[in-house]
Amino acid sequence: MELSRRDALRAGGGLLAAAALSGCVEERVTRRETRVTDNSAWSLSTATEDVALSATEFDNYTERMADRYGDSGVWGSDGDPGEEFETAYVQRYAIKRETPGSPTESEFDLVPDNVDPEAPMLIADSCVALYRTDDGRHRYWLWAATDSTDSRLVRDVNVTEIAAGVRFRDAPLDDAAVPSALGDEATASLGTPPSASFPVRGGALDVTNVRDDTSVYVVEWGGELDGIQSVNGVCEVSHPGAYEFEWTMSLGYNFYETV
Repeated sequence: MELSRRDALRAGGGLLAAAALSGCVEERVTRRETRVTDNSAWSLSTATEDVALSATEFDNYTERMADRYGDSGVWGSDGDPGEEFETAYVQRYAIKRETPGSPTESEFDLVPDNVDPEAPMLIADSCVALYRTDDGRHRYWLWAATDSTDSRLVRDVNVTEIAAGVRFRDAPLDDAAVPSALGDEATASLGTPPSASFPVRGGALDVTNVRDDTSVYVVEWGGELDGIQSVNGVCEVSHPGAYEFEWTMSLGYNFYETV
């Protein structure tokens, strides 16, 4: 049967209408990433010793962190703390569920038990411990760790950043370790204690080492990990008299949504 020109146009129009109609129900699937980073800073000196830990208290703390983070604890897989302990500070840091007005709301405290967020996105623990060397210098031992598989978290996230650092005024760095990954492990050491090796589960390590009027030392891991990651670092400083420094930490995560 032959179609007239008018019938053919009508048939074509029907096909176009059907195509247009089917196009209305198509869905475009997009994978969207949300990335959040936040940080803390504490000014510490003998004036803040009311929240500092004694040698016994610090030993107990490191044992608890080993239970929590395994070989990513304060002393890693084979740490040697040394003997000339002076003092230590610890903190817990939590990034809470983002809200429209505050996308990186956080909670942190030098008394870890004071941090109990209702809806944590990611939680980290960290410490800085001071040791005195035989020649009167000070070594600052740094550690920070986080676990994106923590059952307390309200969302599946990946760790993207964990860092710990110190800043000194009028106290130049005499020495600073540069941990670098060899395979899946890195070591923070200045040749004598304190020192430790810690796992590196992908990503990359980076060290900031500024020796100037204001000295800065930061050890940072960056990547994308669903699991536990820690960082360790150690630096040596000469400063007469009592200690005074700024302790910093940063933490980051990301997650993906289908929209």
